[in-house]
Amino acid sequence: MSKKRKHAHQEEEGGEAWLLPYSDLMTLLLAVFIVLFAVSKIDAKKAQEMSDQFAGAMMDKNYNNSQGTGTGSGDGGGGGPLNVDTKSELESFFGEYELKKLEALKVELDEKIHTDGMDQSASTMIDMRGLVIRLNNAVLFESGSAEIKKHEETLNEVASILNTADNYIRIEGHTDNTPIRRSNYASNWELSTARAVNVVKLFINKNNFPPEKLIAVGYGEYKPVADNETAEGRSSNRRIDIIVLSAKYNNLEEHQVK
Repeated sequence: MSKKRKHAHQEEEGGEAWLLPYSDLMTLLLAVFIVLFAVSKIDAKKAQEMSDQFAGAMMDKNYNNSQGTGTGSGDGGGGGPLNVDTKSELESFFGEYELKKLEALKVELDEKIHTDGMDQSASTMIDMRGLVIRLNNAVLFESGSAEIKKHEETLNEVASILNTADNYIRIEGHTDNTPIRRSNYASNWELSTARAVNVVKLFINKNNFPPEKLIAVGYGEYKPVADNETAEGRSSNRRIDIIVLSAKYNNLEEHQVK
């Protein structure tokens, strides 16, 4: 009887002994999986941030034509060599035919800007949205005003050139982040919108531009292209962007109209 009890006692101890290392192993594996999962989430977040930054850079990256008089902002007003990688990206996005049309329009506008002596206050570039004509607010408006008082003739000539294209044209008003003082407008947002609307009115009233092809947008201080902490940066942010929208944006506008 005593031997059987002793033998049974040994079997009971042997049967429970494996649970401790097994539970330790499971705990260790769980910890490893948690660490791996956390690392993968962090990496994914970083990868997404990098992707977003790259996409933003591509949208605003200057694209200068290697022929004629290139005037991409940030290049000092002179034509620089064509960035082959950038052109490849744009050609893939637009298609070769549309990109060539935008390039030809860009050359024509660059010549007009140069002829009118506005190389320091106007520039052109092609990005994913289409062809962008960028005008410093100072060449069109008095401070705090939305009335076009300067270089109206140049703006009319730009409108005449753009009127030959079938694309939608988006007029964007932008300001720096300096609060408005001594103005009829309560905020930079209202001022930028009024300026964009007045450019649209000039296109329609002085150049017989089809109203249905024009879009007016005011962004205020919320779409800067430079650092508002410097005087030079604030000057760059005070601008009117006239955008000849690409075919993909055209299709979006047409769909919205329907």
